[in-house]
Amino acid sequence: MATLFDLTYFSFLFCSLAAFLAVVYFFTQLPKIEPGLRLLVALNIIICSLSSLLHLYYFMSLEPLVSSGAEMPTLVQALVEFPLAVRYGYWMIATVLLVITFPLLIGVERVGKRFVLNLALADAGMIAAGFVGEQLMLDAGEATTMSLFWFALGMALWIYMLVSIYRVLRKLPSGELIPAQRDTLGYMFFFILVGWTIYPVGYFYAIIFDQGVGVVLREFTFNLGDIVNKIIWGLLVVYTAREISRVRRNEVREG
Repeated sequence: MATLFDLTYFSFLFCSLAAFLAVVYFFTQLPKIEPGLRLLVALNIIICSLSSLLHLYYFMSLEPLVSSGAEMPTLVQALVEFPLAVRYGYWMIATVLLVITFPLLIGVERVGKRFVLNLALADAGMIAAGFVGEQLMLDAGEATTMSLFWFALGMALWIYMLVSIYRVLRKLPSGELIPAQRDTLGYMFFFILVGWTIYPVGYFYAIIFDQGVGVVLREFTFNLGDIVNKIIWGLLVVYTAREISRVRRNEVREG
C-alpha cells in the first residue's frame, strides 16, 4: 500500500510537470501554424494548463501530510476527501475541448456545426452522468441501482460519440487529407475507444477493492490516463496542425 501511495503521490507531480512542459512546447509551435489552425493549439494549451494546475493542486494538498510523516490511513483519507466536483469539473471542460478538436482538425465545413454541437453535448452529458453516478455510489458505499443507471447513461453517450465520429471518419474523402491528418484522426479515435476506458474502470475501484486501495489505485490510473489522453493527444494534434500548415505553404509557393 505504501508503495502504491508513493507512486500515486509522485505521479501528481509528474503529470503537472509534463502538462506544463507540453504547454510551453505548444506556445513555441504557434508561429509555425497558420492562423486558421491556431485554435487547435489554443484548445490544447487550455487543456494541458488545466491538467497541470489540477495535478499540482492535488500534489500540494498531500505534500504537508507526507512531509510531516503522517500515517498511511491519514494519507489515504486525504485522497478520499478530494472534492469529486473538482475532478469532474476539470473533465467537463477538458473533454469537451478534446472532442471538438475532431471536427476542427477535419474541417468544420466538412462535418457541419451540428456535428460539433452534438459531440460537445454528448460529452458534457457523459461527464455529468458519471459525476452523479459516482457520487451516489460513494454515498452508499456500494453500487446501487441508481448509480448503475447513471453509469449506463454515461456509457451510452460515450458509445454515441464513438459511433458518430466513426461514421464521419468513414465518409471522409481520403484524397482531401494529408497522411499526418488521416493518421492522427485514427489515433484520436483509438484514444477515445481504448484510452477513455481507463475512467469507467476507475469508477468502480473504490467498490471492487478495499476503499483505501481502491481510491489510491483510481487516482494513479487517472493520472496515467491524463498523460495519454491529454498530453499525448495534444502533441499529436499540434504536430498535425503544423504539418497541414507546412503542406499548404508549400502549395502556395509552388502555385
